[in-house]
Order: sequence, then structure tokens, then C-alpha cells
Amino acid sequence: MRRRSERALRALCRDTLRGLELDLPLDVTQLCDRYGERRGRPIRLIAHPLPVGVPNGIWLAAEDGDYFFHQANTSKLHRDQIVIHEFGHLIAGHQVLGDIGDLSAAVAAGGAGGPGDDESEAALRRTCYSDDREWEAEMLASMILSWAEDATTAVGSTSDDGELRGLQKLLGGHRGWL
Repeated sequence: MRRRSERALRALCRDTLRGLELDLPLDVTQLCDRYGERRGRPIRLIAHPLPVGVPNGIWLAAEDGDYFFHQANTSKLHRDQIVIHEFGHLIAGHQVLGDIGDLSAAVAAGGAGGPGDDESEAALRRTCYSDDREWEAEMLASMILSWAEDATTAVGSTSDDGELRGLQKLLGGHRGWL
């Protein structure tokens, strides 16, 4: 895979977030729900105490939807970063296909039997990406979080006032934002 430029990643962010009418401050659950609704494929967020040797976040594309497993034992800020990083993998097309039952078993086995277990190794093979993919996902996550912070600073909260969502759309094209 060839790494995309920052300009291409910004365009991907703009195209992905356009029309989602997200509230400010950014709520990652709302982001995933609205994007899932748009494409007709739900994104489910699952907090799980992930064991050592497994990433803090895992995206699994299953037949019935996408699952973002995230470390349960962390702060809200870190959880949001993990979820948006996995969201970055999804919108960049870094697809990983698997079975939700197999992943649950692999995560559980990773905590009990260590990283040498066959199931744990299978989960890691499904969730470890090339450096370019990790870079893209992290850049996308950083862009989304930076845009959300800048927009929130400029506009404030929009969750209580539907009128501000229109303003948010206009401000989305502001220089320095997505």
C-alpha cells in the first residue's frame, strides 16, 4: 500500500464528515452512529479490558456491521482517540474481515494464555497493519480531533441548538479546518 498525502487525507476527512451534522463538542458515539446510518452498516463500540499484547483498539468488519473494540480501562479522552483511530482505519479502507466470535475468543485467550496462543496470534494478524496504514489512521484521527476542537472553540456547543448546526456547516470550510 502506498501512503496517501496529508492533502488526500484531509479530502477524505471532508468527504466523510460532510453532511453528518455532528454536534459540538464531538461525540465519537454520534460520529460512528451517523456514519453507520449513512452507509447502511452499523458501527458498534465495545468497551473490553483488552490484555497486554493486543492493541488498545481493534476494528473488526463482520457480516452484520463493524465493531470497534476499545480498551475499557482508560480515560474518556483516550477512548475517544482509540475509537477515532479505528474510524480512521475504516474510512481509509484498511479493511479487516473476521468473525466476532473468533475475535472475542482470541481477546479472552490473550489474557489467559499469553501472546503465544494460536487464537491470540490470529487476532493480532487481523489487527496489525503496515506502518503506512497506522500512520494514515493516526493522521485521520488527529485531523478529526483537531477540526472538532477548533470548531468547538469557535462555535461552542451545538447539541442544544439546531440552528448552530447550519453555522457549523459554514465554518467547516474555514481555513485550517477540514
